[in-house]
Amino acid sequence: MINATILRSVGLGQGRDTVSRDSELVHFELCPMCGQAVDRRDIYAVMHHLPVGHEPLPVH
Repeated sequence: MINATILRSVGLGQGRDTVSRDSELVHFELCPMCGQAVDRRDIYAVMHHLPVGHEPLPVH
C-alpha cells in the first residue's frame, strides 16, 4: 500500500503563518448582539452567546 500526503501549496509572499492564520479565522464569528468574536469550536462560548441580552465573556 502506498501512503501519500497532499500538502497545501504556499504561494509566493505567503509564509506558513499566513496559511495557518487564515485557516483559523474560519472558526470565528462576531456575535450580532454584543459584537464579541466567538470561536464556534467552543461549545460553552456558543451557548453563552445564544440568549438575548447577554454580556460579552470576560477576556483572559
